[in-house]
Amino acid sequence: MGKQGGILGPVVRIVVLTAIYLMVLTSIDPADILVGVLLATALVLAGRNVGIIRTRSQTPLPRRLAGVPALIGGTLIDLVTGTWKTARWLIRREVAKSDLVEVPIPPHGGPQSAAAWGVRVGFVPDTVVVEIDEEKGRMLLHVIDATDPDAVVAEQLDTYRRRQRRVFP
Repeated sequence: MGKQGGILGPVVRIVVLTAIYLMVLTSIDPADILVGVLLATALVLAGRNVGIIRTRSQTPLPRRLAGVPALIGGTLIDLVTGTWKTARWLIRREVAKSDLVEVPIPPHGGPQSAAAWGVRVGFVPDTVVVEIDEEKGRMLLHVIDATDPDAVVAEQLDTYRRRQRRVFP
């Protein structure tokens, strides 16, 4: 199963990708299944030539998995508070200084960590990820209330450290 040239890995990928395709279409029509299998096969074959950067984490897998509930719960809390801030801003027509804020990406995180952080931050409606620049080591965010950019940076780094770092070191 762990062999480099094994057939099980690609077949599982094709099945999973086809299933996702069919769920998005909400269809089990034979023609849709055929198109899904063909698209999934093309993706799997094309993906064989793409190099994946694998970083070996020093954190053991059980410890990383133990952090998943905090990551999900923390993201839900961020989602609720961000939605509340956005709704309050829309209803009251509060004057807020929306602007771009640069948040440094911690050097110990790899590309997967930065991408996961961007996705997590993108869920929150008062913050939009504009760019993740790994070369410069920064994430550019557009926030509704950027009156204190240092506070935005501190809050983002704090939520990264408390909620995400354990799962995506």
